[in-house]
Amino acid sequence: MPDMVSEADLAALGLIAASLNMSSGITDLDPHVPITSSTYNESTVLHKGTLLDLPFQKGMQPGMWDSPMTTASTMSALPAASASITQEMTNYLLASEHSFLDNDWLLYPQKSTRHVPLLARHSMQTLLRVMKTWPSILAKGFQTPPILHASQTNPQNILQPMLACTTIAKAWSSQSPQDTDTVRESIILEMRLLFSTYRSYDERNLLSALQAVTMYVIMLMYPGYSQIGVSLIDPAIFLCLQRLVSYVAKTGLVLAEERMNVGLSWESWVHVTSKRTTVFSLYLLHWGYAVYHDLESFACSQLGFMPAPAAKFLWHASTRGEWEVLYQRWLEQWCGEPLTMHELAKVDVGTGLDRRVEMWLEDADELGIMFFGIINATERDNPAYDHGNGVDVLG
Repeated sequence: MPDMVSEADLAALGLIAASLNMSSGITDLDPHVPITSSTYNESTVLHKGTLLDLPFQKGMQPGMWDSPMTTASTMSALPAASASITQEMTNYLLASEHSFLDNDWLLYPQKSTRHVPLLARHSMQTLLRVMKTWPSILAKGFQTPPILHASQTNPQNILQPMLACTTIAKAWSSQSPQDTDTVRESIILEMRLLFSTYRSYDERNLLSALQAVTMYVIMLMYPGYSQIGVSLIDPAIFLCLQRLVSYVAKTGLVLAEERMNVGLSWESWVHVTSKRTTVFSLYLLHWGYAVYHDLESFACSQLGFMPAPAAKFLWHASTRGEWEVLYQRWLEQWCGEPLTMHELAKVDVGTGLDRRVEMWLEDADELGIMFFGIINATERDNPAYDHGNGVDVLG
């Protein structure tokens, strides 16, 4: 059996989605929308199956830095396909030793018996309301969505995936009811192109593609800009998205310099922080989508090894010199042990906080604060929302 997803496979995914989506009349990966010869070739097809083809090991205990790593000195020139990954990170708190293809999360919502806590549902609504604004923020250009650093939308630095995304975001945010189908078709065409070619990208373009796909998923959730409800998305899109995220994880989510708590370049920090923020945001987005439609969400415990969302003053530093001074002070503040996502997930009920978490919260940006609020809104004693259960993405 071939282990690559070809153009025919994408068409088959669209047909499967069509059969599941008859009631809504929506098929996102339409098999009749071609990938042209100018944008597709056999060397850039998708990999099929679990992207990190490493064996599952029971009893794996997460280490603070068990993650794929590269170094700042080699990252910018490193082809994405040649990056390495550690087995420890791959096996980090896997929710199941079965492939995601064995799960039923790709199906549309069934009549579930689990109870969604009211507070979690309110948090989902807040999250989706905020994330829905991101394409419009990108289109207006006054500032950037949280997953994008200001340097990545600078006309002199913007890469093709994000340039195309910006154009589509402008069309999406200014569409009339008559334009909805045209805008949606443009989104699907661009997603098909990215899903078919990302393995040929270097690190910077791979990140740009992931950021663009994140924005496209948001737009597909609200194909009509003024609509209130969250549309169902073709399950094939989340299947391809899951593989893309897993592939990106192979290129490294923590730099060796970060592990050693030593200085690194501003450019390297911006790149790896943007990558982590985008992956993290996709998990949040899928969590909100899953709560809304009563589906299983991505397994958030797999992100436990990552550093917690970056300090706002570091992310918004406008010059290399300013960032270097602030970053050195930030390193000294944490004494070699920056806060991890795993620690955030262990926050106890109540108004008090562990000093490390409180110190992180003092410096957090809007995305970090929103995530912190969602953690506190999740009833972790509820089996349906037990932290760590969910769809395996990185393994």
